[in-house]
Amino acid sequence: MLRKLVNVLFLDIPQERVGVLIGRNGEIKKELEEKMGVKIHVESDGLVKVEYSAENPEVYFKLKKVSDAISCGFSGEDALKLLDDAVALKKIDLRDFASESSQRMKTLKGRIIGRDGKVWRRIEKLADVKIAIYKYNVGIIGNEENCEIAFRTILKILEGAQFSTVFRYLENKRKELEKGIWVERSELTEDESGGEV
Repeated sequence: MLRKLVNVLFLDIPQERVGVLIGRNGEIKKELEEKMGVKIHVESDGLVKVEYSAENPEVYFKLKKVSDAISCGFSGEDALKLLDDAVALKKIDLRDFASESSQRMKTLKGRIIGRDGKVWRRIEKLADVKIAIYKYNVGIIGNEENCEIAFRTILKILEGAQFSTVFRYLENKRKELEKGIWVERSELTEDESGGEV
């Protein structure tokens, strides 16, 4: 009898975020195992080891996205959305703009979040994405096009652009997206009506 080849993947998740991967009563871990056909082992030192079939190489890339999302500060529920091929994750490392423990780092985070989280929430709403910030990581979850718009918006903020300029850019991009969606629906409607007798 042939024995199945098993690959081992170690997930790079900060120890204090491993609990998010496990979830309440182990629910997130269990859902990952069931959906991906893997076995997840959490060692006493917080090391996360995943056993998966060599016949299923896409597991590596999907679990890497999930672990990256958790490391960026997303909830387990949000991270699980990345198992869908249509959902993307984009990351920004704030250390590219400031040293980790500097006042500049705090200022940059403050610009992204805004007073009472207003800037953060406005980007999420207009770009239709989810954003998380943890330590020096900024994560964005959504479809590929929306993630790219939010990514470029945040880069403009980090580069010191005025908020009026940033949100004008974001609102224009949102209108472009909506127009594109409308065109697709319009064409679909015309095709369907043309086929009627």
